[in-house]
Amino acid sequence: MQHLLRTFVGIRVGPGVRPALARAAQAVRGDDPALRLIAPADLHLTLHYLGATPAEDVSDIGSALDEAAAACAPFEVDYRGLGAFPDVARPRAIWAGVVDASGALVELQRAIGRALREVGYRPERRAFHPHVTLARVHRGPGAAVLEALRAGSDLDLGGEILSEVKLILSDPGQHPYHYIDLTTVELG
Repeated sequence: MQHLLRTFVGIRVGPGVRPALARAAQAVRGDDPALRLIAPADLHLTLHYLGATPAEDVSDIGSALDEAAAACAPFEVDYRGLGAFPDVARPRAIWAGVVDASGALVELQRAIGRALREVGYRPERRAFHPHVTLARVHRGPGAAVLEALRAGSDLDLGGEILSEVKLILSDPGQHPYHYIDLTTVELG
């Protein structure tokens, strides 16, 4: 019987910007229990969701990531603006936008998609929308949350240089969500 892991490829948010993102999430949440905040140490940018992944594929995925990351030098991103999926009027997930003026993030995401296809994983079907999920909404939020989201649409949350990509396990035994790094590869 195959042991399956729930995985995704992502970039962890660095310690320098975590406090600003966590403060923004808390400000949106206020005292509304409908929102469950992501722990600051678990904030990340998802590049590719893989889902059910056989444990024996981890090594091949790591090699594919290493190949894709080698062609991309570290680059800078800014975290700017708050939003929600599917939209601000009916939020299920609240996020901070990721702005990459150089275009390197989109190129990295595409290169990873090509490398993963070589080891048997399909490219993402959804359009890539760079973001960091800050909170999940478990029932209809109050008016204060919706107002805070609208007010945060242009919020500047800082920036950082991204230099590594990870294969990350979403640990289903933990509540709230908890993520464990399985593989880390350096850019460049």
